[in-house]
Amino acid sequence: MTKKRIKELADFFYSSNSSEDIPLRICCETGRYTGFDLNRDEFISLFSILARSKNLKEDLRVFVEVMNAK
Repeated sequence: MTKKRIKELADFFYSSNSSEDIPLRICCETGRYTGFDLNRDEFISLFSILARSKNLKEDLRVFVEVMNAK
């Protein structure tokens, strides 16, 4: 997935708060009853990791640590 496509997806998913416009959103679940919602920039960061990571487990671990620190 290209950086341009990731930004197009982010623009779509974060263009409205209406379920009439955007039928679903993506959130992250990190364990039983724990997780977090993503804002536009966090969505781009996550999908950039998914598209380009050479060590997905480590990169996702770092991403979750950063998100939990907020």
